[in-house]
Amino acid sequence: MTVQLRERVMVFIDGSNLFWAQKRWRVLSQRPNYKIDIPKLVDKLVGDRFLVRPYFYCAIGVPPNPGQVKFHHRLKYCGITVVAKPLRKRGNKWVEKGVDVALVTDFLGMAFRNAYDVAILVSGDKDLEGAIEEVKRLGKRVEVAAFEHSIGEDLKMLADRFISLDEIADEIELREE
Repeated sequence: MTVQLRERVMVFIDGSNLFWAQKRWRVLSQRPNYKIDIPKLVDKLVGDRFLVRPYFYCAIGVPPNPGQVKFHHRLKYCGITVVAKPLRKRGNKWVEKGVDVALVTDFLGMAFRNAYDVAILVSGDKDLEGAIEEVKRLGKRVEVAAFEHSIGEDLKMLADRFISLDEIADEIELREE
């Protein structure tokens, strides 16, 4: 008798990258009110595999915006670990610092701990290529999900599987009730 084990999956969402890509996609698709339902996105990407844990990485204002806090609480209630780094003041501008480093640290650290078989990275950020290569060298599979306009061909080809958010946009849309 053979026992078939489900793949263990972790999802790593680059919240800032996804936010700006979604904002641009709204214009390109002529759907100005479109928003992604993050729990639906996680469910769709994981499918029938075993979800170890989903992570959402983002920057948060100082002081935090009440709407952003409410959004983060909603994600946490849905079982998504939110890693929020405070925006930093540089001159007269607020900048995001430490978000990509936190994502890469967890992405690599969990791979080294053998916490997953497949990592799903929701980002089109080319800066993540080195981390993806390292995780793949550890024998892990890496799937990348992004909007078509927000990702280069190199990152698509580096992934073991590319998931176009354009193609699943209707299935992951947030529907206000």
